[in-house]
Amino acid sequence: MPHIKYLLISTLIFLTACNSSKEPKKTEVKIKTNIIKENNTTVPTPISGGLSFKDVAVKRALDSYLQDLSTFNIDVIVDKTYPRLFRVIDLDLFRQYIASMMNSTDIEILSYTTDILKLSKVTTFSNDSEFAQATYLSTIKLHFLNHNLYPTNEKINFLYDALSHKYGKENVDINIEKRTLQIKKLEKILIIKEKDTEWKFLSDNSKYRQLYPSFLPLEFQKILE
Repeated sequence: MPHIKYLLISTLIFLTACNSSKEPKKTEVKIKTNIIKENNTTVPTPISGGLSFKDVAVKRALDSYLQDLSTFNIDVIVDKTYPRLFRVIDLDLFRQYIASMMNSTDIEILSYTTDILKLSKVTTFSNDSEFAQATYLSTIKLHFLNHNLYPTNEKINFLYDALSHKYGKENVDINIEKRTLQIKKLEKILIIKEKDTEWKFLSDNSKYRQLYPSFLPLEFQKILE
């Protein structure tokens, strides 16, 4: 799910905390451009008109879900998550992980915003299940509360290099004086409605794709982009 990937950024921050022999960078590293690239491919053009009634309904549901992610309302997030995921991921641990991040004394979440860039047409199957896929841009901003985290410019510089390697320099912004970090990232998501249910959501990434054969219906797997 998107918020799990979001929280994993903080895990990466802790794991990359070590010394670097490089010279510190300037006080503030600016994002060079708003164009995000992934695998050397420019991000899709933002969606615009031409949506059917069903497509509009899906977009509204997705907008609502992405808004819920920014609030970290655990019950709402779990309720809107594709339930079959919890056949392979422990629900209680899932809840605990989100709660531990929200209660962290080391890192504060300043903001989390999203912008939908691509939304596929809805596919309806013979069993009345419906399926769509979307790509969106997430922007997350964190504040380091614990001054023992990256206490020197050298360590912050190492963090910047590690995150820039993972997400691209144009997508990472670190302000040393304010001790803030901003990351932009492309996210993919599956939007699923099984018969007599509401729309549910599932992050689409390489890690989850390894698990799909265990819980995702085959008809969905066959049409993944």
